Amino acid sequence: MNFNSLFNGKKAVIGMVHLLPLPGSPNYGGDLEEVYRAAKRDLDRLTAGGISAAIVENFCDMPYDTDVAPITEAAMAIIIDRLQKDAQIPLGVNVQFNCFKAEWDIASLTGCAFLRVEAFVENRVGPHGITWAAAPKLLRYKGSIPSNSMIFADINVKHSFPLAEQPMSFSIHEAIEAGADAIIITGLQTGSVPSPADIQEARRHAGNTPILVGSGICRENLRDYLTAADGVIVGSSIKEGGNVSNPVDETAVRQLVSLVNNFCAEERVN
Repeated sequence: MNFNSLFNGKKAVIGMVHLLPLPGSPNYGGDLEEVYRAAKRDLDRLTAGGISAAIVENFCDMPYDTDVAPITEAAMAIIIDRLQKDAQIPLGVNVQFNCFKAEWDIASLTGCAFLRVEAFVENRVGPHGITWAAAPKLLRYKGSIPSNSMIFADINVKHSFPLAEQPMSFSIHEAIEAGADAIIITGLQTGSVPSPADIQEARRHAGNTPILVGSGICRENLRDYLTAADGVIVGSSIKEGGNVSNPVDETAVRQLVSLVNNFCAEERVN
């Protein structure tokens, strides 16, 4: 499997399924079925809106840790396995924060098409503590548990800062060399968009490796990024009222997907 075959050579629009708090997190409500129902509702709305794929993430498990509890990993695996039974679009997984072994376990068990790794070739620090570059251990772990799941790797990921500055060109080169199947560029925090110049720079350094805009995309700024990017990851702007804590808004999904499709149609004509 590769990025182009997964998305049929089209610009990818990847939506977020933000899970309610899971077992093992501070705010778990005690009802895993409720977590599943909310996830299924959001996935159904994303699918009906024409989204290309969805990332299932333990978004509400704040404050994040770099060592996810076994019960949390098990709960995510159960939910994603149930979602996969009816899913009509590819699913990815993200376990906060940079819990790459849990992501690989879940992806290999449930058939996720990809996992998102926040710190793949960078050492970073943030509210979660210190996060060490995942690539050396993940690639060895991948060798022991084979799977076709792809690795989508963040560079300068949101909600964190570098322990030592690395030029984007260096980080992208290292990520691709280590086996990243796509590169994600974000702003500083959820809902914050990177600059178009950042995406253009990433495009110059990535060669044929796909580039995804990982935060802050909305209907108003979408066109500024689509020329250089191979796709976008959207969360906040396709929620009801544009609030990341709300359910997915199917109408907002349709509008965003329509704008991407229209842009691509214009590009083909030109």
